[in-house]
Amino acid sequence: MTARVLLTDPYRYIAHPHMAALRDGSWVLVANRAPRRAVTMHPPQDPEFVNIVMRSTDEGESWSPPQPVPGFGVTGTECAGLTALPDGGLLLNQWRFHWYPVDAPPEGPPDPLLATPEMLRAGLVGSSELDSTPAAAGPAERLMPWLRGGGVASICRSDDGGRRFAHVTDLDVAPYSGGYGMRGAAVLDDGEILLPLSDIPHYRRIFSVRSRDGGLTWSPPQLVAEADGCEYEEPATHVLPDGMLLMLLRENTSHTLHAIRSYDRGQSWTVPEPAGITAYPAHILTLPDGRLAAITGRRSQPCGILAYISNDLGAHWDLDHPVVVQSLPNRDAGYPTAALCADGSVFVAWYQRDTGGVTGLHSKRVRL
Repeated sequence: MTARVLLTDPYRYIAHPHMAALRDGSWVLVANRAPRRAVTMHPPQDPEFVNIVMRSTDEGESWSPPQPVPGFGVTGTECAGLTALPDGGLLLNQWRFHWYPVDAPPEGPPDPLLATPEMLRAGLVGSSELDSTPAAAGPAERLMPWLRGGGVASICRSDDGGRRFAHVTDLDVAPYSGGYGMRGAAVLDDGEILLPLSDIPHYRRIFSVRSRDGGLTWSPPQLVAEADGCEYEEPATHVLPDGMLLMLLRENTSHTLHAIRSYDRGQSWTVPEPAGITAYPAHILTLPDGRLAAITGRRSQPCGILAYISNDLGAHWDLDHPVVVQSLPNRDAGYPTAALCADGSVFVAWYQRDTGGVTGLHSKRVRL
């Protein structure tokens, strides 16, 4: 099938989707949205990003209008993730930065995570994902007249398919600085929830938190992955048929995916090893015939949305013959997410910037 536009707006930058399929068969998708600017910024650089949610009851053929979550007025967020629960509930994991006017820094004790406009611009210009423009070379305070501080990681629960998130829990992630995840949690066979998160704003270590009451309360954090010379973030976790856990991590020094496994319900993990996939981040899906698909976004030429297939539960991936879901015009694109359809096909959604400069969500139904 041909790709189609899922959500676009010429005045807004819309990106970084993630989907979850609920028990009743409906789908929920979360994404980021911010004003469209002369210089493209991602959530770590722009305080006006919000997370939005849309719902579909017909396997992606139509979607409800986007609504901010967990409600209006919650701004300055990073990418978010969703988790469908066995009891029909839905969890939203969300990280929200603290933001301040550039000439009104926070009062009280110094914030060790406070980032100035110069620091934020350095991260923007040095990004391997965004195309720098001449406008980014101007005075930093004109480009970004704000300060970014620490923040808070929240878990929001909905019991009506994502229409309302009535219960919000702020996580205590100490000794880590913060908790960011753009994929959801793994739900174990007894209903326990294991949520991996990145240590934001450092984006170098992965830790996990657990819930045994449907996401209402959470355990202290437990280290999952760190290594000298590596920068791990954006974990994607999948429960395999035998109960083993597979996690694919984005590694920012090599710009590849690394893999780890747990044989004891996430209490301990193997040492991260390169998966051989030079695209990131991943969405892991079990296909109807039992194979695994790691659906990823490649931001080096030729850019595109790719699906890597494994016949042995992720021990090896077919690196020579990835399925090209969609070719893309530039590197400001990716973050694919997917859901299985009743006929065995796969609905894939991603974000991309079109040739006119508008960034939005696109989708395609494919057979892997």
